[in-house]
Amino acid sequence: MLAFLIPLWTFLRSTVATTPEARFSARVRDGLKSVGCDIERIENRVNLGVSDMLVGVLDCFVTVELKVVSRGLKVALRPHQIAFLTRHALMGRPCFVLVLNVDRILLYHGRDAVALAADGLRLPPMAVWPSRGMNWAELKERLSASAD
Repeated sequence: MLAFLIPLWTFLRSTVATTPEARFSARVRDGLKSVGCDIERIENRVNLGVSDMLVGVLDCFVTVELKVVSRGLKVALRPHQIAFLTRHALMGRPCFVLVLNVDRILLYHGRDAVALAADGLRLPPMAVWPSRGMNWAELKERLSASAD
């Protein structure tokens, strides 16, 4: 019986539709791993607001909150996420928001979380890349430079 269930579970898991956020997370994980970063995805339902990823860049860690904006300009940061990003950024801890918006990827610093939630994509990002042909090495460089 168990021999039947394992292949069935593997098949069902691979055919389940993933959310845009999950696809973006996998893409960021694979892209940053390809340039030597160590990635830990954080799934946390207990401590609200903790960022989605812990990224090992060179000799430090940074946190990255991932957001997908498929239409409009609003970046849906929840109050707990804004509090986490703002608190850690003000303490000098490197934290970021990486936003996928149709044809581009935008990077914001955590200290801009309040403005990003209020102004959305009208807020100028610290870096922008085309969605296709993303330069993962440049993102790694931005994350590590901000960690100094």
